[in-house]
Amino acid sequence: MTSFFMNTVLLEKNRWEEGQNPSIAVSDWLPKLRTDGFDGIELWENHSLKASEPEIQLLKHSSIPVEVYNSYVSFEDGFEQQRAQAANMVNRLRANKIKFNFGKDPERLDEYIQNFQDWKEQLPNQCTFLCECHPGTVMEDPKIAKGVFKRIGSNDIGAMIHPFHKGTDVKSWFKHLGEKVVYAHVSLFDGSRFHLLERYPEFVESRIQVLKENGFNGDFSLEFTEGTALENEKTEQLYHNAIRDISFLKVRWKSLAKET
Repeated sequence: MTSFFMNTVLLEKNRWEEGQNPSIAVSDWLPKLRTDGFDGIELWENHSLKASEPEIQLLKHSSIPVEVYNSYVSFEDGFEQQRAQAANMVNRLRANKIKFNFGKDPERLDEYIQNFQDWKEQLPNQCTFLCECHPGTVMEDPKIAKGVFKRIGSNDIGAMIHPFHKGTDVKSWFKHLGEKVVYAHVSLFDGSRFHLLERYPEFVESRIQVLKENGFNGDFSLEFTEGTALENEKTEQLYHNAIRDISFLKVRWKSLAKET
């Protein structure tokens, strides 16, 4: 059954600032998330790695679970300590899924894969690993991504795509990866800015239709929304917009499910 998560990076104004120090405690937002339609959270790594011990305990024991741990750890040589720290936090929070990114240098692909395989050994057997197939990384091309997945050769790794970016060729991802596509980051990016899903209803519905036609039954995570990265970005407004997006997406997802 498809679930809908809040990605806590959406609420974090310092996500791209130097040091990436959290400006919020995620635990303050947890009580309203379930009421507002979210099934769990995708936790931005620094909302735990740079959090206090009491905050970590609140996240660990929350009634709304940390479903996905959102890691940006490097798989280059020399980052063994950072990978160990990430693995330790995943184990502490008991997250079932881990989002990760490979780097951008195709000449280092062997290095990325080997370090990823070593990192996997530090994590629970039941974990699912979600590779963000993102522009600017070696996984941005579906054909190349297919080859990388084949080399890794593991059933516990899936692909994460961005189906509501105007530049994403959703059909190509399914053509090359098929059932490996198991997770979607939700943000509608067009013209160098993010928009509410409801502003482009026909486009959103067309992308949902492609997902449905290709058998997608994975989960959605609200990554960014209208107002993200603006000079006067306000967390409360972002949260309000995220609720509008999740509500819009749920209605369209369920209505199209009945038609297919």
